[in-house]
Amino acid sequence: MSEDFQDRLRRLRKEQRAASSERVALPETLRARLAARARSSEGVEPAHQDPELASVGEPTGLAEARNAAGEFAARVQRFEPSFRHGARELREIDAADRDLWRVLTGDAAVGALDPRRAVYLDIETTGLSGGAGTKAFLVGLGRFDGERFELWQGFLRGPEEERAMLRECAERIEASSGIVSFFGKAFDRHRLEDKMRFHGIRPPFDERAHFDLYHPCRRLYAGVFVNSKLATLERELCGVERDRDLPGSFAPAAWYDFLAGRAHLLEQVFRHNRDDVLSLVTLAAHLGEVHRAGDPSGGLDTALVRREASRSAALARLYARERRWSDCVDWSRRAAASAAGDDGLREMLELQSAALDACGRADEREELLERLARFAEDLQSARAAFGLATTFSRADSLDLLELAERCAERDPAARGSEAFLRRVRKSLARARTSAARRES
Repeated sequence: MSEDFQDRLRRLRKEQRAASSERVALPETLRARLAARARSSEGVEPAHQDPELASVGEPTGLAEARNAAGEFAARVQRFEPSFRHGARELREIDAADRDLWRVLTGDAAVGALDPRRAVYLDIETTGLSGGAGTKAFLVGLGRFDGERFELWQGFLRGPEEERAMLRECAERIEASSGIVSFFGKAFDRHRLEDKMRFHGIRPPFDERAHFDLYHPCRRLYAGVFVNSKLATLERELCGVERDRDLPGSFAPAAWYDFLAGRAHLLEQVFRHNRDDVLSLVTLAAHLGEVHRAGDPSGGLDTALVRREASRSAALARLYARERRWSDCVDWSRRAAASAAGDDGLREMLELQSAALDACGRADEREELLERLARFAEDLQSARAAFGLATTFSRADSLDLLELAERCAERDPAARGSEAFLRRVRKSLARARTSAARRES
């Protein structure tokens, strides 16, 4: 392809962008589907129903950019480190414990991620399924530039600018220490990778750490909130309240309206994307300090108690996976103190018992086994009673073995019950023989 031809192609693309009145309108069937999806959104102020929010023409603050792949547009905003998003300031990210990030994700690369050299990624697309027809028409990339936080939002004024905008995205990600996103490993990353490969751009993701906040948040707070969406977590954990936020399902319609020259809500899409990126910073800061929060309380705030119990239990499991037994003891004890039901309480008591055993803290473990042995008449209690009888020199060992036998007999369907019962009966026979000899 000659250079002259490339110049002509650029001119044609520029003319095509100017002829906005000739663009294809969003199909009515798709409009109806998007509207139905938005109506089902929970707790959302209907920004899409306010005609005062609509505008015509290009969104404000766009600057034209150019690289070897062509032209595109972008908006850049800068925020001071003291800028407050919800209840948090952006600079609080500096206090995040990165080793805790590693524990939460099981990924050493995330533990080495420098939050001030990372990019905070969120995209707006024309669909969720991917494929060649899906466009990432707005890409938000946040990063710290010196002390201030810079939000770069690459925007497609037309499909013909896709290659140039994606090339800039790739370069910005390549210059970072890694990526922070929310559900980005499953969605944002793959949408960008697919389109980059389509345009012959090498995706920069494989060589970089990727801290996806969705998974540790689910691990810490599973079942605590109504759902695990970013809007819910940012509100509950970071105090972010959005005013008349545009549902993400309306973003495609806003872009298609813009392409067709109609009044559109793209300013609200830019705002939604901005808030998403800022929430990535504050939510990452929250995850870097979840081990510093106060003890679960037994007050009247049952929602807070459930949250702290869930957080403590998740950390106990994670520290057990890390074989950090002393930390596991502490967090399982905190979780047990505010466990909502018997199942959660028993799990934490058993985990605490195993951790105490690994730490060699026998006296504390004996107290826990005593509690577990009388928790319920099932195989788990039988195992606790058996461990109590065989591990510690106790005068009531025979009574404990009989309790273990009785509990195991009442839970015959449990996995391993039959083999365990044989083992208990052998120990019980020996204990009875020893007791008979002492009496004689």
